[in-house]
Amino acid sequence: METLKKENAKTRLEDALEFLESAKDNLEQGRFKASVDHSITGCTAANDSFTITHLEKIANMSHYEAIGLHREAAKKFSEDKVKILRELLNERHKITYRPVKTGKQEAEANLKKAVDFITWVKEKT
Repeated sequence: METLKKENAKTRLEDALEFLESAKDNLEQGRFKASVDHSITGCTAANDSFTITHLEKIANMSHYEAIGLHREAAKKFSEDKVKILRELLNERHKITYRPVKTGKQEAEANLKKAVDFITWVKEKT
């Protein structure tokens, strides 16, 4: 875990939105695995923004650490997005780190989850 000043949250949210746009473009161009990867990368950037905003902390290399920080930061709210974050991080291992084909349906489903997650983070930061 790393401590960061709150002003870094804006940059990470901008990163999230850039990756989200790239995921949409990749989906439209039939680059399904790239779409999935950028959807998930957008969510990790958004999660960084969220945890920096509320805790001034960011996960290092561990996805488990990112989930734990999300849960801790979300205590201020009546909900969290741990389920979506966990699902997307598991998809990253299943799809983007393995020699498997990815179809349009998977890319669309992951993009939808990413949009939901990033939209929620934007409302909370």
